[in-house]
Amino acid sequence: MAPPNKKLKTCPDPENASHHQTVPDEVWISILSFLPPFSLCSMSKTSHRFNCLSRDPTLWTNLNIDWQSIKNHTTSVEGIINRSTKIKSMTVRNRTFEQVNSPQIVMIVKKAKSTLTSLTFSPEIALGNNAIAKLGTMTNLTSLELAGEWIKTAEIKAIRNLVKLEELQMPGAEHVTPNDLEYLFSQLTNLKLVDISDCKKGASDMVVTALAQNNPQLEYLALDECELVTGKSLKVVAEKCPNLKHLSLDGCYQVNDPAMLKVASSCPNLIYVSLGLCSTVKDTTLKQLALNC
Repeated sequence: MAPPNKKLKTCPDPENASHHQTVPDEVWISILSFLPPFSLCSMSKTSHRFNCLSRDPTLWTNLNIDWQSIKNHTTSVEGIINRSTKIKSMTVRNRTFEQVNSPQIVMIVKKAKSTLTSLTFSPEIALGNNAIAKLGTMTNLTSLELAGEWIKTAEIKAIRNLVKLEELQMPGAEHVTPNDLEYLFSQLTNLKLVDISDCKKGASDMVVTALAQNNPQLEYLALDECELVTGKSLKVVAEKCPNLKHLSLDGCYQVNDPAMLKVASSCPNLIYVSLGLCSTVKDTTLKQLALNC
């Protein structure tokens, strides 16, 4: 007995196909939001409708750009930035770990300065001194993350102009001095998250005290390997920053028992504490932290 004929599946006639037209705009925009910028640009070339949908400002609020794209497709990247009229967040990466052109990167970033509030340079982006200094004009920023290796006094003076900052992460800033950081934290008074880990020569009790006194809303503080920090300034943090949730002190071997007891009793919202190599902190204090946090 011959097998029954199977009906072959065929693609809908493009002239009459309207299946994608039945999907509401808001659903397509939700789907398109998962595409990276260059894929979104490619999608916009497939039809008039997708061209219109891809221009929706909500699709261009968060951008992730790689240095290779900036270097090899500068015009396209500039077009993406110009299209992003409501961009809020930008991350710049360097997946090939090659030397970058700092002025070119900052030129691209500054095209979004009027709306950009969050700016992240991944650790493999080594910005030069002049490029970092130019970031001081981006006064709408509320969040800034960059590697601290190249940050010196002149760059600190530029960053202190970013008075709206709520989050500042610049680990590894080994060239800054205590006076630099004290001056910085006397100007920035809206900080909720601070990471100055590995600022071995700059992060001192004077700096941490200035940070706590001027930023009572502080919630996250990372001071890993800041060997000049002692219990004296941590007591000030405990007194001035009751909303503290995250405290990382790995390698801060001068932190003592009384200071951590003060933290335990004064910071009821604390959910994370790291005390690696803090050998003078006793088990009884750790138990008190566990009970109160």
